[in-house]
Amino acid sequence: MGPQLQPQLNFTKPAKSSYAHLRHLRAKGLITKGQQSQALNVLQFVGYYQLLIYTRPLQDDQKRFYPGVRFDDILALYEFDRSLRLVLLDAIEQVEVAFRSAIVNAMANDKDCGPHFYLKNQTFQGHGSAPQFHEERLGLRLTNPIKHYYHTYHTPPYPPIWTILEELSIGQMSRLLASLDREHRRRVATQFGYDEKVIVSWLKSTTMLRNNCAHHSRVWNNNVGADSPQSANAIHSEFPGNPDQGFFFSRTVALQALLKAIDPSTTWQDRFKTVMRTLPVATLSKAGITPQSIGIPFQWETRPYWN
Repeated sequence: MGPQLQPQLNFTKPAKSSYAHLRHLRAKGLITKGQQSQALNVLQFVGYYQLLIYTRPLQDDQKRFYPGVRFDDILALYEFDRSLRLVLLDAIEQVEVAFRSAIVNAMANDKDCGPHFYLKNQTFQGHGSAPQFHEERLGLRLTNPIKHYYHTYHTPPYPPIWTILEELSIGQMSRLLASLDREHRRRVATQFGYDEKVIVSWLKSTTMLRNNCAHHSRVWNNNVGADSPQSANAIHSEFPGNPDQGFFFSRTVALQALLKAIDPSTTWQDRFKTVMRTLPVATLSKAGITPQSIGIPFQWETRPYWN
């Protein structure tokens, strides 16, 4: 069953071949001279609908391509975004692992909390979120560590938090952190050197960024206001101003801050800068787009924060 809406039209659009899609793009003004073989290959194995979101910024309100836009301009945006997603996922993986450990360190080692703190309502904000977390736990896969617990122990009836956290998604872990009592959130946040409200915000923003990256969604100019990271006073000047804070760059500022707390010798920023140098500025200029218009501060890479 599809969504319970009230549709007004019958769907009659036929599927199109790669050749038909290429003809359609040409009819919209796209230049493909000398690129037909490459374009057909990309349309065959990447797909028209995967590329479609990269054509829109290069088109006017009538969906005609701006003068001089070539097929390789679309491909350049696609390849840049793909490289950007990969380098961001590298950072997000490190952050996700670090938060698992930080929650265990803060909670399981506390004598008033312990390895099964999530069974105690008093550890949660408002003393009422433990049942919600149990709902998250019920969907866990029976992996070997969880099977081992059930085959070995009869009480408590659920595995310790370090086993649970290994199976939670970053989104579930973010919700767990946000639902903890303020004092417990503070204990987790202290390990990263920032206020608990900031840390909760950063994990939420990282979760949204992770989902975009993992599901091959557009990142480079996707302005999403929901769960945009809160700026910390110590690095406030590094964040783009509103409304630019919804773009990906503000989320990378938070990622860099977390990575520097996790490993002060991190070199992730060098890999990130290498990818950012491939931003197709000349392509964007054909559509009147500048790096600053998509939330990338001028000369950001020269600041001490990124070096």
